[in-house]
Order: sequence, then C-alpha cells, then structure tokens
Amino acid sequence: MAMNAHSAVSLDPEASRLLALAERCLQEPPSRQLDGEIYCAVHYIKDLNSLSMPNLWDAKLSGQVLVRYRQGRAVGWIEAPPFTLERRFAETLLPDGLVTICRDARFVCAAALRSRALTKAPAPALSKVFEFCHG
Repeated sequence: MAMNAHSAVSLDPEASRLLALAERCLQEPPSRQLDGEIYCAVHYIKDLNSLSMPNLWDAKLSGQVLVRYRQGRAVGWIEAPPFTLERRFAETLLPDGLVTICRDARFVCAAALRSRALTKAPAPALSKVFEFCHG
C-alpha cells in the first residue's frame, strides 16, 4: 500500500492561533490591535477587554490589553510592544536559538509565530519583550 505524500498534522488550538496570526502579519498592514493579539497569543493569555464602551475599543486599537495578575486577583492594562512595526520588537518573539536576516517586522513576526507554533516554544520572557521599551 502506497503512502500519501501529504499527511495531515493535528495542531492544538494555541498553535493554530499562532499560525493564523502569522498569516495576518503577512496580509495586513502593521497595527497596534494586531500587536495586542500577538502579545496575548505568545503569552497564552486572554484579553479581558469587553469592548462594551467606545473607549475600550480605542484601547484595543492602540495595542492595550486588559490582563489578570497573580492568580486572578487584580486586573490591569498592558501596552503590547509594536511587534508588527519595529523589527527589534518582532525579534523578541523568535524562539531561543532562532535568528533571521529579514528587515521587515511583519515578516519577522510571521516567522517567529510560525516557529513557535511548530516547535511549541515556551512564551518569551517578559523582560526580553520589554527590554527595548526603556532603552
């Protein structure tokens, strides 16, 4: 019996989410909203923003993510780094040991998200993501 050259790969929902975001990075222009979605996906968190009021929509569009801290006791806002706009932030998404020579932040994001999905790489350290914010 001959084996089919194409085999289906079953991905978990988190990996599928990362792959979908990688495709969006390649198809959409850079956006702060997409940056927020990427931040949530790579850190396996949910944006708690209910979008119930216009100012909450503005927050989402500006890359703000509402998250729960310390065993769900407190809620606060985080501004996602501009992953889709600046390469230095996109590079923080690359799994350890992976480098790229690409200069376009969207392509770096896509490569990083795909590699995370396929290798099940752990979330990047928050210090790695935010080290550029203060430098």
